[in-house]
Amino acid sequence: MARLPQHFIDQLLERTDIVSLIDARVSLKKAGREYTACCPFHDEKTPSFTVSPSKQFYHCFGCGAHGSAISFLMEYDRLEFRDAVDVLADAAGMEIPEDTAAAPNGPPREPLLDAMRQADRHYQAALRRNQDTIDYLKKRGVSGEMAKIYGLGFAADAWDDLTRRLPDKPAAARAGLLIERDSGGYFDRFRHRLMFPIRDTRGRTIAFGGRTLGDDGAKYLNSPETPLFHKSDHMYGLYEARQALRQLDRLLVVEGYMDVIALAQHGFANTVATLGTATTASHLITLFRHTQEVVFCFDGDAAGVRAARKAMEHSLGVMRGARRVRFLFLPEGEDPDSLVRGDGGRQAMATAIESARPASEVLLGQLTENLDLATPDGRAQLVERGRAPINTLPPDAFRAEMVAEISRLSGLPADDIRALYAADRSAARPTRPGDDGQTKKSAYSAELPPVTRGLMLLLTEPRLAACIETTDGLRDNDNPGAQILAEAIDFFAGNPNVAVAQWLEHYREHRFFDRLQHLAAANPPGDDEHRAGEFTDVVARLQQYSHSRASLRQRYNALVAQQESAPLDAAAAKELKEVWSQLQGRSPRPS
Repeated sequence: MARLPQHFIDQLLERTDIVSLIDARVSLKKAGREYTACCPFHDEKTPSFTVSPSKQFYHCFGCGAHGSAISFLMEYDRLEFRDAVDVLADAAGMEIPEDTAAAPNGPPREPLLDAMRQADRHYQAALRRNQDTIDYLKKRGVSGEMAKIYGLGFAADAWDDLTRRLPDKPAAARAGLLIERDSGGYFDRFRHRLMFPIRDTRGRTIAFGGRTLGDDGAKYLNSPETPLFHKSDHMYGLYEARQALRQLDRLLVVEGYMDVIALAQHGFANTVATLGTATTASHLITLFRHTQEVVFCFDGDAAGVRAARKAMEHSLGVMRGARRVRFLFLPEGEDPDSLVRGDGGRQAMATAIESARPASEVLLGQLTENLDLATPDGRAQLVERGRAPINTLPPDAFRAEMVAEISRLSGLPADDIRALYAADRSAARPTRPGDDGQTKKSAYSAELPPVTRGLMLLLTEPRLAACIETTDGLRDNDNPGAQILAEAIDFFAGNPNVAVAQWLEHYREHRFFDRLQHLAAANPPGDDEHRAGEFTDVVARLQQYSHSRASLRQRYNALVAQQESAPLDAAAAKELKEVWSQLQGRSPRPS
């Protein structure tokens, strides 16, 4: 994905004061070195939402929400990343550079958006002239009003119908509208198809979906991934739902474009669809920016159950506060389009939605599947199965209820289950300001893996980077977290006055971004002197471990070379086996 230049994001965050930004939306009160408020992302009576001016970072100890100024706008104002940057840049008086500065081969966005606007107008005009496609829509029960609201269009059965109308053909190709020929020139990607424009939250067309009107083997064809469009980040119909309803109390997630339009036409304007892909965590984050309840609608067959499990898996980590997820499994042979147009009409669909199963029920069904809870083994398996999904949940009411249910079904006291699961969660548990650090120092040091301890300490006090003379032994560590720690040490050593939130934005697209944000929200116990001593100890232990691993690899290579020239004696063969075992990770990690 073509991104904005990182130096621009850095400068933007330097010019943005997160306290002022949040205080304009949520009333903050000074509390020591930080600011507090009741969390804007979940209902609470006692403030647990904190904003750190030094870190330029917010965190809620109740629901787990946290991030930079960009993240706050994405959550609170329900914006996409680029739109949040636009708002901050406008407030800071900064001009947004083209994405090409970050991706030399990536195109500027405006020519691509302009090509999309031209294509959108062309397809809609072509539909008005094509009676066969109009008749098809009438047969499917789609009204003219719905066709206009959703901007339906028609792609002619020709290779150059759109191509010859777009002046900037390279930009149109980069936007996914045209395909470049090997021999030179371009041709239309979409031919003889009913066209569905896919819009971003600002109403701009960023992609298309096309349903074949002929005997094409591919029933639906979507735009490819482009600098404008990433199918795992967008939902079809979300813009239209926001236009139709001032308040989105609930969003229905279906599988097809026609399902969205059929439901909207029958009064369910709060319907969206994924774009030819399974539900992702990114989809859930997008959905929950706009609503507090998501109802997934799946077929009741095996494929629908698999899709529901995937949606459940991605839902758990974002179900905090008042957020709810439910699952609607349709009768065999039915889809939303057929159900809402059937004998029962709108009422049948409304009844089905109200009877959708809550996430807790679906999750418990998965956890107890094929288990005999009348036996000790079955009950023990239930507790173990619940460990990973329950620990994924934010620490709020829903997690507490799930622990209570597992306790009821297993017969194990809820406190014992919480203690079992807590061991897995302790590594990244943030500490509230004001907690008694003296009583927790020893437990804290014993519980946390060294890389976690190092990152948590450094992100609490970036000036600790100056205590480390070299990051040798961290960068070549086989633990990716140690490599990130080395990068953080080098960064803060050279930029001692840069806020933690700014460094975190360098990792927004990294697979450990959420983990790093969680560590940045922590407040490890101890005073400055204690933290400095512990940090240098952690780094020293990691470096020693790396050197030990390097020595093991050296010895392993020497024994292998010896074995290739002649058989090893019993002692050498035993040593080779032991060295191999240690290299495979069965030797103790640094503590």
